[in-house]
Formats: sequence, structure tokens, C-alpha cells
Amino acid sequence: MSHVAFHRIFVVDFAGLGLGEASDANRFQSVGADTLGHVAVSWPGQLKLPTLQQLGLGNIRIDHPVAGVEPVDHPLGFYGRLHMAAQGNRRPTGLREMWDYTGEIRTENVFTTLTAAGYPVTLAGPFLSYLATQTPASRYQVGSNQASFRILYERLNDPASGLTYISLPEMRFAGEHQDLMGFGTALTAADHYLEQVVHDMGANDLLIVTATHAADPTFGLTPTREYLPLLVYSPSRANGFALGIRRTLADVGATILENYGVAATSAGHSLLNEITVASRILCK
Repeated sequence: MSHVAFHRIFVVDFAGLGLGEASDANRFQSVGADTLGHVAVSWPGQLKLPTLQQLGLGNIRIDHPVAGVEPVDHPLGFYGRLHMAAQGNRRPTGLREMWDYTGEIRTENVFTTLTAAGYPVTLAGPFLSYLATQTPASRYQVGSNQASFRILYERLNDPASGLTYISLPEMRFAGEHQDLMGFGTALTAADHYLEQVVHDMGANDLLIVTATHAADPTFGLTPTREYLPLLVYSPSRANGFALGIRRTLADVGATILENYGVAATSAGHSLLNEITVASRILCK
């Protein structure tokens, strides 16, 4: 194993959390979609997501702020938006775009590549067939956000290097059933669970908070075609800044592969240099 910038990487998939219609929303009957905005408007009082807000969620939408999730002056994380590049818009589409890449002979994925290189991989979530077939990884079938975070907490207490990916199912379920209140309830609880993760991370850990698809509860179809969140945080890095609009979810997979020194031809562009170089400059 080669020297790595981050010893452990934790990816939390807030599946269903969209940040407003994507530039190609008209092709997917999603004009006007805004999952976070619609949930916030429907919430009694103000929607409170203090952990996500401190990581920079409100800063992503500085031009269209959400009540209760306003921008902060010094976000803890790097923040940006992901735009899905794929021509399709089914639930597995985002998963494949984030984790697959073209190998020399066939399509490969980040999970099997890392395990082949000696890095353990842990997956937890409500498995689609795509995740269920990742046999080299440690896989946990769960049906709630709390159960997904429980697996992540266990990995936080394990010093071994590697990747942990958890998918949070409850927001997606609420979106599919057009349940605005259920979506908000699940989202606020997930924010609370995430607080413990941020608190317990080690100096050389990296947290990536994102979503593989959106599910606006006010729409009759899911997924909705929206921009997706990208929040990147490590205790060893200085305050974050904007990462802009990333043109493919594959940027997440490319970042992880580069971190672990795995040579692969990914469709994405790694964020690793932006995060590490910028942090060294800020710390001088």
C-alpha cells in the first residue's frame, strides 16, 4: 500500500436530497424541482440542520438561500454541487456514475478495485442489485438511517484504513411517497447522527457527504433531476471553500482512487489536489 493523504474515507449518501432543478431538468420532467427548498417551506417553524449547515450546505445555495439553512461565514467543509452526467435518471444511475469506471477490459468499480489493492471496503444501505453484488466488500443490509449510521460508528472505532459508504434510505422513501414531513423528520435526524461522526473523526479521516439522486416529495415521479450536494470535510484541513459545480458524480470515485494511489481511468476529476494544496496554502 502506498502513502495516502487520508487514512480512512467515509461517504454518507443522503439519498433523495436534491438542491434544485439541474440544467437539464426539462428532459426529465423536473422543472421546478427543489427537494431541500420544498421540505424547508413545509416544515413548521424553520428547518434546522446545524451539522450540514456548518459543513457548508447553506453556502452551496448562497444565491437561493433556504430558511434555517443559511450560509455560514467560515464553513468547516469544502462545498459544491454535483450534476449527473448520465443520460438516464433511474435510482441506480447515480450509484453507477459515482462508483464505476472504464477498465482496460471491462467496466470496473471503486469498491472491487480498492479491495484488490488491500484496502477494506464497507457498504451499508438498502441494497439495490448493484450494491448487493459487491462481494469483496463487507455488506450490511439496513432499512433505516439510524442503522446505517450504526455501521459507520463501528468503523469510526476501527483504526483500519479503507472506505466506508453508507446510504440513508429514509429520505428516499419519503420522497417516493410524497411525504414532505417524513422527509424533513428523517433529514433532521440524519443531521443529528452526522454530528457524532464529525466529532469522532480522526485527523487523517475524510468525510464526503453527497447524494446519488434526488426525490422531491412534491413531484409525482422520482428521481427528480436536480443538483446534488457535495460536502467534503477533514479535521486536519482549514476552513473550506467553494468547489463549484462538478459535472459528474464520478468525481467522488476519482477522488477516492487517487487518495489510495490506485491507477484507474475514471470519468471523473479528483478533488484531492484542490483540497490538500489549498489547505497547505491556508495553513502557512
